[in-house]
Amino acid sequence: MQADDELLQAVEELEKRKQWDFWKNNPDAFINECLYIYPKDAALGKIKLEINKAQKLVVDEFIRQMDKTGYVRMIISKYRQAGFSTISSALIFHRALFYNSTRAVIISLDKPTTESIFSMSKTFFEDLPEDIKPELSASNKREMKFLDNGSMYRCFTAGADNPGRGTTNTALLCDETAFFQSAEKVMAGLFQSISLSPGSIIIINSTSNGAQGVYYDLWNKAEKNIGNFTSLFVPWYIQDEYRIAVPDNLELDSEEQKIKDEWKLDDEQIYWRRIKIAETSTILFKQEYPFTAQESFIQSGSNVFDVEVINQYMPSAPESIRRFNREYANFDEDIEGDLQVWEPPKRDKKYIIGGDVAGGVGGDYSAAVVMDSERNVVALYRNNRIDPVFFGHVLFYLGRWYNNCLLVPESNSIGLATIQQLHSMNYPNLYQQRKTANVKYGDGINSYGFKTTVSTKVPIISNLQSMIKDYDINIPSSLILDELRNYILVGDNNRMQAATGHYDDTVMALAITCEAYRTHSNSLTNQRFSFGELNQHTYTDETNWL
Repeated sequence: MQADDELLQAVEELEKRKQWDFWKNNPDAFINECLYIYPKDAALGKIKLEINKAQKLVVDEFIRQMDKTGYVRMIISKYRQAGFSTISSALIFHRALFYNSTRAVIISLDKPTTESIFSMSKTFFEDLPEDIKPELSASNKREMKFLDNGSMYRCFTAGADNPGRGTTNTALLCDETAFFQSAEKVMAGLFQSISLSPGSIIIINSTSNGAQGVYYDLWNKAEKNIGNFTSLFVPWYIQDEYRIAVPDNLELDSEEQKIKDEWKLDDEQIYWRRIKIAETSTILFKQEYPFTAQESFIQSGSNVFDVEVINQYMPSAPESIRRFNREYANFDEDIEGDLQVWEPPKRDKKYIIGGDVAGGVGGDYSAAVVMDSERNVVALYRNNRIDPVFFGHVLFYLGRWYNNCLLVPESNSIGLATIQQLHSMNYPNLYQQRKTANVKYGDGINSYGFKTTVSTKVPIISNLQSMIKDYDINIPSSLILDELRNYILVGDNNRMQAATGHYDDTVMALAITCEAYRTHSNSLTNQRFSFGELNQHTYTDETNWL
């Protein structure tokens, strides 16, 4: 009889071990079968945490990374009330429960959120099956220590608790990271506390808070496969709950029909979207329930240009892509070239070129925008490896190709090297700024080009804003349109600059082009004159090129 009891006990222990191993190796099964939560509808009481469609994408990516690399680095862009805080906390809790000596940390936005997440985690623990519930060696308002395996599970508030200092962690969840106070300092400390070791976990999730900050920077790097993080965007329409029964007489407007076709939505989803917009606004809806991560970043930021208007511009592929041929001073067709051409020069047309000059060391770009007298952008040059002197050389031949057009390079700092090169080559139609602080018209080399200062930047951007808003310019370049979308106001003084991870070189080149068009339209020319005729110099070698 005793032998039978021992055998039965051994079988039960074996079954428990099998169940333990199954849940350890299948966090999705563990979450569905073992964890309980209090849902948004309080009338339902405590219910099982059943992974929904949106949460499943997070769990699947978590498992994929752990299987492939042995660790997890995930950054999530989410819509409002997506349940990602819940599922991410559950995955971190699973790690602390099943793996010895786990140091799990959850960082949330503020004290109420911290308390809410820890309360949810306590519910996870309290309703565990008794067979796997560990003893606690400590439990307080924001910390649980598991006696059996030495793991710790802690919750902190960003900017208040300084959680990354002097600790070594193995699993981290940062919740609503885009809204952290002193986010750069907080994240630096946390990242230093977690090494890229087997079993380590970092999950970062947030709704958007503008195209700026640490979260946005991390997201952009992940999107470009820079670093170890993988980006995950989950759209709102994947959830079945975001539907409303439609009235019999529902008619969709043109925008709703376009959205329905593009994203393959049904009428119930479109009608839910209409109701939500009626409760708030289109901009707020796009911020909280975006179709893409980029849409949420743009809509939640302080954009200089009206994004709704920019989205009405239709980009098109260039007619040709060209590279400057040094030997023959031509722009030859080359798919890897730096010059995009939507319209090559026409003999009877007038053009203007505005340029923004960079150092040529792989950071910012030197950019030149070619616009005709009817305000159509017809070409774009962009290169971040060209030095300022040779950029002047390229601009010389680009300007000559476009009918000796008015050429307006920026004259700030290194831009003077570009202007000096153009001046030494006797470019015939070089812009002179008529009114600049401490510079008089005709005052030697310093009077050439456009000097961008605090006092000149605001009016030229304002002029470009008006032209774009009034559709008074045609911009076929998707690259320019993308930079316009990501040109934002930053700080208390509303400094205008590119959002983190983006550039504004084509924005400035375009703004300079449009400003020079406004003030110097009488200087536009389509003359195919020789340099000797214009400058009273002998330049016969170049005359034949025209």
